[in-house]
Amino acid sequence: MGLLLGISNAIKKALEVIAFASGWLLIVLMCITCTDVVARKLGIPIPLTKFQELEWYMHTALFSMWMGYNYTINAHPRVDSYTENLRLRARAWIEFLGCVLFAIPYTFLLVYFGWAFFWTSYLQDEGSENAVGLEHRWIIKGVFYLGLWLLLIGIVSVLLRLIVFLIGKRPASEVGLQIGHAELEA
Repeated sequence: MGLLLGISNAIKKALEVIAFASGWLLIVLMCITCTDVVARKLGIPIPLTKFQELEWYMHTALFSMWMGYNYTINAHPRVDSYTENLRLRARAWIEFLGCVLFAIPYTFLLVYFGWAFFWTSYLQDEGSENAVGLEHRWIIKGVFYLGLWLLLIGIVSVLLRLIVFLIGKRPASEVGLQIGHAELEA
């Protein structure tokens, strides 16, 4: 069980490094958005279509690089109204079943079919539908595809923690289990 917990911790740490390293994209996104807004308001003739597409590229990159880490720290959207009054062990079993029956199969399908989504775009050197838009759309599709892998790895990390908690009977504090309703830190 110690090996599983070690693997889970290593995965979580790697996902954290990737997520935090991509945080600088927020500054890039802010600069692009501000330039777009100011140029529109002042009527400055710059290629606004490229700025708008670059904005959603940055949104996609940020979202993709944070998906896996967010899952490991329980920062993903969830509905806990049915489980919030259950004991931690019962919630852990529900999370375990959710991972095994839904999250992993669904994410695996996304990864499986996502490859064709990316590869076809690469082979066609897909670009914007707009004549003045950005070229090489396969780049952002590749970043999104990488994000799907990061999410799948994040789910595996949580699943390993659940196994150590449920089967290895280690305390939740030792396992670092974060499931159920999340409280914001003050």
